[in-house]
Amino acid sequence: MAVEAFSISEMMKDEINALVKTGMYSSKSDVAREAFRCLLDHKPGLKISAAIEMYKDGKVSLGRAAEIAGLGFAEFKEVMKERRVKIV
Repeated sequence: MAVEAFSISEMMKDEINALVKTGMYSSKSDVAREAFRCLLDHKPGLKISAAIEMYKDGKVSLGRAAEIAGLGFAEFKEVMKERRVKIV
């Protein structure tokens, strides 16, 4: 698995470290994974946008993109059409 770096505030770092220290999470990565899952759960449009970009980049098939988006295949194709994304 590739390691990606990104910047967060010192306060966020301290909060993440505190959550790990309490034992609620086993690692900082676990905190980040759950935070990302929560983000996508609360903003489903982001899932759709991510799925479309992954499809356009050739990282996933159309069917897998629909799954990632949380949509049925036909519904996902309709979203792609509405957003003027070419299906290849």
